[in-house]
Amino acid sequence: MTHTTFDIAVVGLGAVGGAALLAAARKGARVVGLDRFAPPHIHGSTHGETRIVRAAIGEGTVYTPFALRSFELMHQLEAETGDTLVNHCGLLVLGGTLPHATHVPVSFLETTLEAARQFSIPHEVLPGREVRSRFPAYATFDGKEAYYEPGAGMAYPERVVAAQIARARAFQADVRLDTKVLSLAREGSGVRLRTSAGEVLAQRVVVAAGAWATEFLPEVLGQRLTVTRQSLHWFEAPADTSAFEPARMPVFIWNDLYGFPIASPGGGVKIATEAMTAVVDPDAPREAVSQRDIDILQPRVRAAFPKLGRPLKGATCLYTATPDFNFTVLAHPDIDGVTVVSACSGHGFKHAAGVGEAVAMEALGATATPIPAAWREIASSWSRLT
Repeated sequence: MTHTTFDIAVVGLGAVGGAALLAAARKGARVVGLDRFAPPHIHGSTHGETRIVRAAIGEGTVYTPFALRSFELMHQLEAETGDTLVNHCGLLVLGGTLPHATHVPVSFLETTLEAARQFSIPHEVLPGREVRSRFPAYATFDGKEAYYEPGAGMAYPERVVAAQIARARAFQADVRLDTKVLSLAREGSGVRLRTSAGEVLAQRVVVAAGAWATEFLPEVLGQRLTVTRQSLHWFEAPADTSAFEPARMPVFIWNDLYGFPIASPGGGVKIATEAMTAVVDPDAPREAVSQRDIDILQPRVRAAFPKLGRPLKGATCLYTATPDFNFTVLAHPDIDGVTVVSACSGHGFKHAAGVGEAVAMEALGATATPIPAAWREIASSWSRLT
């Protein structure tokens, strides 16, 4: 059998993999993308109607260049497709640190401000009374001040992934969905991918498999990735929805809650927290949102947003986290030519387009946003963890 040898194969076509596929195809490379499902789908991390996108990153200023580049790439994709991928409804950081930000050396709000100043990101520091008057959804906010980033907002993850794949196909990418990659092996100057639908040969491979990345890593590294189940919740808005529409309600990070205005007509207000202890097997049947999930979140929602009503619906997604909640871009220790990118540790979507582009360009010998050295060095630190 004659095989086409591709310049690059991308395994996993979620937010990062889809961006890598598109970047390589746009560059003119012979690229093939493979996914065990048919993205956009509900099995991994890139779904749930909305994701917060922001430029000043409270998890650390190292991330901001990727967030800024991701905005540029999503805007480019909007111009090319005519689809709306981002709603710039703004962001309020009302204090606190989310569980995934436990590696931040100072407070989440202080680091957000540092990033905004360092990268000249338009922002305001609003007194509490101004938060309450300008944004009535936050009438219970009793803090001294809050960070407001008007250019931030919410992206629509399913639309982004669908647009990335469709646009990559327009650039002649070979896309193979519902195709599971079973193994990778070095062969000559390239890599052989054995899949559920035959074999593929590529000079370089980018693995962006999210919760399934452990299947492509040596056990000592793969066992350091923790996959957790997260629950997302939509609450009923009051009859007068105006305070909870994007025109008047920015997305928010507020202590251990984060959330969004109404994203679609008749929809609810999406609010979630993070549960970093609910470790799961990504291949096991996913437990639906339970009453226990609702009972954990609902008192906090009631305290913050007393005008919201009953829970309307719920969904679950997966976080795949490293021990220090950083990102990682690993050269596979045993298979030359293979790069394993992420886990994004629960804060990756806003960076995904820029990260995917950077990894694809590096594989092709081109340049893009520089990948921090710390993301590459983490493999050695994982191996020392006990």
